[in-house]
Amino acid sequence: MGSPEYVQIKELKAGMKNINAVFIVLEVGAPTLTKEAREVRTLRVADASAAVNLSVWDEPGALLQPGDIVRLTRGYAALWRAALTLYSGKAGDLQKVGEFCMLFNEQLNMSEPQPAPPAPPPAPAPALDKHAHKTYVRGRGPQRAASRR
Repeated sequence: MGSPEYVQIKELKAGMKNINAVFIVLEVGAPTLTKEAREVRTLRVADASAAVNLSVWDEPGALLQPGDIVRLTRGYAALWRAALTLYSGKAGDLQKVGEFCMLFNEQLNMSEPQPAPPAPPPAPAPALDKHAHKTYVRGRGPQRAASRR
């Protein structure tokens, strides 16, 4: 079995699975507690191509620090609140492989919310019939809608 093929962050798309990547941790967000008393953290990570948010559950999130170089295996990418996010998932694995020495690009942020595609232009309004307000009686021509007395 060969070594895993690594994906650059700028190539990530929502719905990708079995992602292998190496990146540096730039920021570690504050933990959020779920109803099940589990911690989830959002980390900002980057490689030489771009930056992205990484969602990490429980202990690994508490152990990672800015400057750590991490290898993700079997991760997946999905949209969360319109932002591309990388997840380790149940089958995934995060492993610290170094510190500080890694070229990275944080200018291209893949987790920036993507604008929705423009809506198609509205259909033109139907043309109004200029005789719509008049009633026609055969043989008499146009009549008013109100009765005459």
